[in-house]
Amino acid sequence: MPQQRLYSIGEMAKITNVSVQTLRYYDQIGLLKPVRVDATTNYRYYDEAQIYIMDLIKSLKYIGTPLEDIKKAQAFTPEEMLLYLTEQEKVMEHKIRRMVEVQHTLLKTKKQLENHLLIPIYNEVYESVEEQQRLLAVRTNDLTADYVPNEYFSALTKTVEREGVAMNSRYGGIYPLRPYEQLQHVVYSHVFTPLLTDRYIEVLDDEMDVLRMQEGQYACIAFKYDLNTYLSQYQKLYQYIQEHELTPTSDVYEFFVQANYSPNETPVYVMELKVKIS
Repeated sequence: MPQQRLYSIGEMAKITNVSVQTLRYYDQIGLLKPVRVDATTNYRYYDEAQIYIMDLIKSLKYIGTPLEDIKKAQAFTPEEMLLYLTEQEKVMEHKIRRMVEVQHTLLKTKKQLENHLLIPIYNEVYESVEEQQRLLAVRTNDLTADYVPNEYFSALTKTVEREGVAMNSRYGGIYPLRPYEQLQHVVYSHVFTPLLTDRYIEVLDDEMDVLRMQEGQYACIAFKYDLNTYLSQYQKLYQYIQEHELTPTSDVYEFFVQANYSPNETPVYVMELKVKIS
């Protein structure tokens, strides 16, 4: 019977395209121990079967399997290996869905910033085509535009974080389009934050809804937030709709966003009011 061919650690490294340091580490942790170690020189030797074992190790490592689990997998029967790979497939599918959602969140965040930078004019009404947006909203009672308690925004934040999705830095409110003469008469039906995910929100508190701001043509006005000038800015929007004989088909969507981020600068907030028109 021919003698089994043995490979030195250097030869094994070249054949399997794995570094000598990695082979020594795998020996140290018991993942791939050489079949023989020379008692005099302490040289490690591997057999041909271990080349195929290394292929298995590399394949499982490629799909993200921890080394400790790879050690266990070496003792699997073919049936057990099939079951394990099926479980890993489900893990990969979950990770892929997660990464797609992260990418989607990134794109939506970029789009929001692009739209903010592309506001054509401040303190004057303009028309804009808006995309559909999903809004996580809290129903409110007797809440006016001159006072928005932080507990509403806290409730939105808790719900978003509980669902494991990214929090938006934009907030807003919804109220009817009317000829207001005093800011205290502006009463919100909802306060909201735009959702950065299309995922179904599984758990909503009793006072919460997921609303949709429909796509279409909107009359808009943008301005730096100042409570003293809010009403006059709103009145410009209302008068524009009346003077141009436009038909409003939505309530007023109010978007509120911080325009700078440096802790060394005085915060600047931008308000956008939008009404769908036809």
